[in-house]
Amino acid sequence: MNISLEEIISMVVKEVIAELSKKGIHIENEISHAFGGIKAEDIIKMDFKEYKTPLLTEAHILEVDLNIKEIEVPKKTIITPSAQDLIRKRKIIITKK
Repeated sequence: MNISLEEIISMVVKEVIAELSKKGIHIENEISHAFGGIKAEDIIKMDFKEYKTPLLTEAHILEVDLNIKEIEVPKKTIITPSAQDLIRKRKIIITKK
């Protein structure tokens, strides 16, 4: 399996952001944008087509720009407890369609 340096950096940055968030340290999401994060919009749609059962995790929420107010996911998406906590903390609306 080959993995690019950009993919490695992106994975490391996401993990660091997740760990800092767990410790109550919040940083600007521009860092995650530099490595493939989601662009700022009011509403985003998350595509889980490749998953048999869609799963929204804390890592997904951490990738989302701080300006996002609503996330649209497929109807049968399961939201992990840690993702739910972060969603409440950031006051994000989850719409299942």
